[in-house]
Amino acid sequence: MDTSGLPVPDAIHPLLEQLQEALLLEVKYQPNLQLPNISQNDEITIGARDGSAHVLRCLKVWYDLPSDVFFVAINLMDRFLTKMKARPKHMACISVSAFHIAAVQLAQSLDADHLVSISQCKCTGGDLKRMSEVIRNKLEWAPGTQPVTSLTFLRLFNAMFLAVATQLGLGEVYTAIVTESELLLRLEMIACDGNCASLRSSEVALVLLCTYLDGVVNRLDTNAETPASTTPSSSTINISVTSKQQMFRLLEFSIDLQKIYFRHKLFFNTRGCGHRVEQVQCSRADATQTKTDMEIILSHGTPFTSN
Repeated sequence: MDTSGLPVPDAIHPLLEQLQEALLLEVKYQPNLQLPNISQNDEITIGARDGSAHVLRCLKVWYDLPSDVFFVAINLMDRFLTKMKARPKHMACISVSAFHIAAVQLAQSLDADHLVSISQCKCTGGDLKRMSEVIRNKLEWAPGTQPVTSLTFLRLFNAMFLAVATQLGLGEVYTAIVTESELLLRLEMIACDGNCASLRSSEVALVLLCTYLDGVVNRLDTNAETPASTTPSSSTINISVTSKQQMFRLLEFSIDLQKIYFRHKLFFNTRGCGHRVEQVQCSRADATQTKTDMEIILSHGTPFTSN
């Protein structure tokens, strides 16, 4: 695979098998949203969908749940909206029901009545349970099912890049400058953007990781003799010129992945999503927001306003 002349690390082989399996399943779990920007026939708009996605992200933080719950919930919500035409008044119940399904699926205990109350979705616990059943039936959701999402691919690609970095003697450098929490933060923001929902989740994940690495290498290139800092919240480390050259070889590996697994046209279309995340003010969306902050957000009573 690697045209840079490096032997492929043994650790990558099982990851490649997992990647190939995930790519085969990707189409099965791929949403194809066709939501309007402006509601003309009492339709759910892309803005209403995005508002619901942001609320689910708030709920994830409020309940201190893993990112897996959020991404499964988003996947369920978007696939349901792809398959079914629903009215704006049902958007809140649909999204919160998807969140509840995801939490239960991933063995996270959530009280339905409390979830309804804290989310202010204006439905009852009984409504949530009935909507959850509708979603399961329409999506033919089998117990124990784990959908393939952009989070699935991000973790696979990150593990592959770490394996290559370790072979280059950059394992510690890589783990210092590529933090999973920062990647998850950016990926969650992309998931809240309905314009990215219909893009291949594998491409979204790869582009996000590649643009992140591009940014690191660009900073190394412009500050070759100074410490390189990845983000305000990340560790600052000294990187030698030799390490910088090795980082370029790591980027060559990412290019190989792009050539083998993805069509260039789609790749560059997806790249815009990664660029959008770079522009997000991380301080506004930082996962370290306190539960008090989340309570204020959820208490506004406007998260599920239909556009």
